[in-house]
Amino acid sequence: MVEYMDVVDDLDEVMGKVSQEEIYEKKLTHRIVHIMLINPKTKEVYFQKRSEKKKFLPGYYCTSAGGHVQSGETYEEAARRELREELGLSVNVEKVAELQFITNGHKRFIELFLAFAEGGLNFTDGEVESGEFLNMEDAKFLINQDEKIHPQLTLCFNWLYENKNNTEKSIVNSPSK
Repeated sequence: MVEYMDVVDDLDEVMGKVSQEEIYEKKLTHRIVHIMLINPKTKEVYFQKRSEKKKFLPGYYCTSAGGHVQSGETYEEAARRELREELGLSVNVEKVAELQFITNGHKRFIELFLAFAEGGLNFTDGEVESGEFLNMEDAKFLINQDEKIHPQLTLCFNWLYENKNNTEKSIVNSPSK
């Protein structure tokens, strides 16, 4: 099945839609979402380990869930879809940051979301091999020490770590049961 994505300009305004393959062949600017799942009781963050069957960065640690925003989809819709597809969760998401990621002249707009759940994860689509909840310091250590870290995990986690006490939607202020 061909996945279509919106091509956007430098202001994140939609200019058209093309296949995912064309996005990467031509290094077209597009949209991505990442979700950091927080355990509301322990304040730990969940990192997923990508399946070894993934075409791009197999076996790498990544954000709790994430992926491309499909053509016509909002960032929030994409975040909810990715959580369902990758972790089997249907929970609320809260946007906490708008980021940009540029490698080799290829620009992506990223919206970072938080979601809260204690567990109940279900890896049904084969994209996720495993994962674990980590406290913030252990997560930071892993990112700094492990070679198999998705570069967008580094971007998103570093933003979260630096802002964990500076936002209403921070880990510190997450809802508790």
